[in-house]
Amino acid sequence: MNRVWDYIGFAIWFAGLGYIVMWLVGSTDHLTLPPGLHTLGVAAAMLVPVRLVLCAVSRRRAAASYMPAVRARNPASVLRPVRRKPQRPLRTVKPRNHFGLRGMPE
Repeated sequence: MNRVWDYIGFAIWFAGLGYIVMWLVGSTDHLTLPPGLHTLGVAAAMLVPVRLVLCAVSRRRAAASYMPAVRARNPASVLRPVRRKPQRPLRTVKPRNHFGLRGMPE
């Protein structure tokens, strides 16, 4: 269901931007739409700046909630080094005794 709301939001965003561009670039001959479509276009165009403001606010809130956690961390000089798993020894591989294609007469 989350994906459906994403698709609906994209469609409204696209329609709003299209309506804004239509008014900025279009001529009066091309702007003869029925009143219902003008109403939907204006509504979608009004949602474009609202969505931009909401995205900016949510991005700022996310950054503000992340900052105290970063400040509370100890500096790198105080932290102990990360313990790593001991590396397994590499397997020895039998050296090659031939070169070229296998099974072909020399």
